[in-house]
Amino acid sequence: MRFPAYMGALMVLLAPVVASADQPNIQPGEWEYENVTTFEGDMEIPDQTETSRECVTQDDIDEGVVTPDEAEMGECEIIDKRVSSSSMSYSMVCVDGEGGEMTMDADIEFHGDRVTGVIRGDMETPMGEMQVETRMDGRRIGDC
Repeated sequence: MRFPAYMGALMVLLAPVVASADQPNIQPGEWEYENVTTFEGDMEIPDQTETSRECVTQDDIDEGVVTPDEAEMGECEIIDKRVSSSSMSYSMVCVDGEGGEMTMDADIEFHGDRVTGVIRGDMETPMGEMQVETRMDGRRIGDC
């Protein structure tokens, strides 16, 4: 199960981790996600909209909830993570191979046949500081 969100040059792919006691309130099926990412900082980067589809199975849900894939983000450390059946929030710090650093805070809500969330990031890049915000909106559109 993935909830994609793009952070400019640093792509954040949300991927499964070890299950918590509370499974997310997500119904299995075909899901469509729309993510809108906005950027603020020294560089002008246009807003980016990404739409994707994915089949989410009961096995995916049983495996656990989602947090960023550390392999995609470089060296990352999750500072705080809270998970319940209705929501997840986390904070993390990532350092890429070129010495850039990003801090991220995410708040995601599970509504059965919908998922909504906001991921906010502050990045230090060779081109200056940048703030990134991705608004996620996912909905179940049918069976796989």
